[in-house]
Amino acid sequence: MKPADAQDLLLVDPVARHLVDRFQFSLTHLTAYAVHWLTAWEIPTIYENVTVLSARLFPAEFSLPGFPQFPDAIRTTRSLMQMRPKYRGFATSDPRKGVFLTEKGREAANRAIAAFGSPTLGGKPVEQTVAAAGLQPSKGKDRTRNPAQIIAECKQKLLFRRFKEGRFEDTDTVHFLGLVSLYDHSPTSEIKKALRQLRVDAQAVGDGEFLSFLDQVGERFALYLNRNQPK
Repeated sequence: MKPADAQDLLLVDPVARHLVDRFQFSLTHLTAYAVHWLTAWEIPTIYENVTVLSARLFPAEFSLPGFPQFPDAIRTTRSLMQMRPKYRGFATSDPRKGVFLTEKGREAANRAIAAFGSPTLGGKPVEQTVAAAGLQPSKGKDRTRNPAQIIAECKQKLLFRRFKEGRFEDTDTVHFLGLVSLYDHSPTSEIKKALRQLRVDAQAVGDGEFLSFLDQVGERFALYLNRNQPK
């Protein structure tokens, strides 16, 4: 069980108050926790979604004083500003594209995850998806790849599901990055490398459908893949 779209964020339960009080994380750590889960659930990390989820998870910190049912967008915006590279260095952000955690931001999110665990939806823990697992920092050398398993996992992600449903136009950069388990600040060379590796995996198992899917992915996100990145 997990949120299927942004509207489901309204069903996410608050984190247990005693845990929030015990660990006393900064607002930027709490925001990193919210951004992590949006990314894991393949829900766009635009400011509106971050604002709503932060208020649902941490109402005392991110809701309007006296009106806990309403998010305080100004407070969330301030937290996001503090997360930018010139301050805490937790994330990069763009009002149109969303918020993307840096390595430092993922470390902050992981600290909060260790303290709070997974969010709950109607009292039930939300499942940790393949995309969420990809957010954990890798250690040591990669294990031997299992092409069949990797392709099977990719087919569970939203980008491929929309492809199958004939709704490819309903996808965005966040879904593409979820496919390759990378981030907006990742070098385009690394993103292209990940796509090439997926193509090798699909060829290894003879999956023509997935190869066609990758062709369309390359076309749809060509501008993003060939964008100029600041040094």
